Amino acid sequence: MRKLISCTVVLFSVTFSQNDTLSLFVPQKPAKPLMFCTAQKEWIAKVENFEDWEEVKGIKNLVIRMPYATFDNFTGHNIYCGIQRAFLHRNAMQKLKWAAAILKNREPDYKLVLFDAARSNHAQEVLRAAVRGTPWQSFVAAPQNGSIHAYGMAVDIGLLDENGELVDMGLPYDSFAFYAGRSGEKRALEQGLLTETHIKNREFLRQIMGQGGWINLLSEWWHFNAAPGDSIRVRYSQPLPLPQ
Repeated sequence: MRKLISCTVVLFSVTFSQNDTLSLFVPQKPAKPLMFCTAQKEWIAKVENFEDWEEVKGIKNLVIRMPYATFDNFTGHNIYCGIQRAFLHRNAMQKLKWAAAILKNREPDYKLVLFDAARSNHAQEVLRAAVRGTPWQSFVAAPQNGSIHAYGMAVDIGLLDENGELVDMGLPYDSFAFYAGRSGEKRALEQGLLTETHIKNREFLRQIMGQGGWINLLSEWWHFNAAPGDSIRVRYSQPLPLPQ
């Protein structure tokens, strides 16, 4: 069995000088962190009744660990009120099952770890608010433009090794670094910010998800769409209104 390096995620643990254009962005944490319980519970109550949506469960080699259901995420808020439940459109759910089956065949002792799946527009606005007015604002889709997560057609996902440890991708989930995805990997490798092993680990995840029908976002190693973004926005509709 091929061995992949594992790590324990610590958000934004790498630092660079302020005059370095490669420096990592760390959004300012709120003075009073919030739990958005009413909004999340109302959203769950609605999506449970969506005819074309399913709850993510019953996949033996998949673990749900959603940072947005904790205070340990870049916003500092507990956006999902501690509720570790994930939902997807049934078309995306089928592809997630395929990817899990492919992983089981390739690495029987490994598991997928789901960081996020469908996301309400209310939650998207909380994410957007944390970066609004900064140079990194474009990293987080505006609810008005429609994150693919809002359609139940995207997942944020990683890998756990045989010891239950996160496989090391060189950067943690939700990093704002330029080399968080494929588009910056070559440059980061040349500068010693990523290793060949980090790249191999990312490529392995891409292979597993790609064979299951998923498309990796170039700027984020963890984000995968169940179809091209433009076609999703044409074929599907956002099931819930934008936040007021």
